[in-house]
Amino acid sequence: MLLIPTCSEDVTTDMLLPLLGEIDVFRFNIDKWNEYAWEFSNAGIFAQSPDGKILADNKLKCVYMRKPIFFDAIDVPANGCLENWCREEVVRLWQDLFYDMAARSRAALVFPAKSKWYKHTQMELASKYFKVPEWKIIRGFLPEALKNGKWVAKSLTQTQIGEGKIFLVREIDVDKIDPYYPWFLQRKIDAQYDLTAVFVEGEIFAFETSRSELKGEDVRINTKLQWDRTELSESELLAIKSFMKDTGFAFGRFDFLRKDGELIFLEMNPNGMWAWLDMDYKNGIFESVANAIKRKYNSIN
Repeated sequence: MLLIPTCSEDVTTDMLLPLLGEIDVFRFNIDKWNEYAWEFSNAGIFAQSPDGKILADNKLKCVYMRKPIFFDAIDVPANGCLENWCREEVVRLWQDLFYDMAARSRAALVFPAKSKWYKHTQMELASKYFKVPEWKIIRGFLPEALKNGKWVAKSLTQTQIGEGKIFLVREIDVDKIDPYYPWFLQRKIDAQYDLTAVFVEGEIFAFETSRSELKGEDVRINTKLQWDRTELSESELLAIKSFMKDTGFAFGRFDFLRKDGELIFLEMNPNGMWAWLDMDYKNGIFESVANAIKRKYNSIN
């Protein structure tokens, strides 16, 4: 049995399941956690889904981590909240199961690398292979360099900042930022294209969109942008493969800019969203991901 920890709003998993053939899948939607029953003990693992499917030690063969996240925000008062405590307990439990399976080489495609690669360490590594915008993570003072040129503010995490909102990329007036807060700043690049590349165990699928119709700096709020397949040069393909080899990841979705033909690295998400690039099953990403999962599943005795 293949375990997929995710959420009920994960369209990617919805579309992927038909491509997994005869593999028996137990889907755990973390946002519906109170519809499941389970027992984790020294005797092993037992879980039952809302439709009656059973997950047990003697069935669990492999795990594919998707998106076990809550989309509905809750207010957490200063003195605590039982619902929030329940959520954190659930997240910890199922996250630990994933890491345990990964440690025993039973994770397909998405798994923890030997070392963590967060945004700032990614940029340090990427500078070996790509052009990387000047960046600063600051708190407590404003460096003189910020007074020259334009800068955008980004977030290091996807943690909600209130009322269910996340911090989106935006151009900022450096004279108005409050030095009390930690800031992740990157020099603004006036590029012609946004480019994203999906890496699946050596296969690379690249897409780009013109920034001429972009509203703001964050492509995530521009849901009507047209993303078209694009070709990467041999040197660019080699750079992506070398970067991934250095990180140890088997999967990742890259965000780049292309300015005057040059590729500029922004970040790599080791479990980034990608279904929106292949909603008609025409670009081969779903098949590539499904085949990678099946290869791993079938390699386990």
